[in-house]
Amino acid sequence: MDRDGLIWFGLAIAAALVAMPGVLAGGLPLFLVCLGLACTLHAGSRRLIVSATLRLLSRGALRTALIVLGAVMLIQLLPLEMALFMAGDVLAYVEVLAAVGLIAANARVRVIRGMIEAKTDQWRAAVRRRIGHRKSRAARPSARRRPPSPDDNPATGWAFA
Repeated sequence: MDRDGLIWFGLAIAAALVAMPGVLAGGLPLFLVCLGLACTLHAGSRRLIVSATLRLLSRGALRTALIVLGAVMLIQLLPLEMALFMAGDVLAYVEVLAAVGLIAANARVRVIRGMIEAKTDQWRAAVRRRIGHRKSRAARPSARRRPPSPDDNPATGWAFA
């Protein structure tokens, strides 16, 4: 068993110890026992669970859920005036989080912009090379067109119908 398998086995044992008092109740600890044992034994399910967890935790969904949960707790626990006062305080924290997120996004945009500029320069150089290697074609004389004959226009007979 490798190191990751041992970590998952430890998670399964810890969840089993938590689930012992209420074995019949089941619920989340029993689910974690089964999940930990499955990830201990099968590397594919381990990769699936880890990638899904990272995808869930890497985006703003968790942060948004925590903010909404905190707001609901404030509304339920405090009187209205105190909840409004605390909501303003929470809003200040949210603004700080938004500012940090914008700073991080700006740093990522600079990197992505540099990558796009490098790719665009490569594309331009390739197009210039292709244009430079083109052979000029001999000009073909244009074919002289005859003027259309009056018999070709059948609509003239219908002018007064």
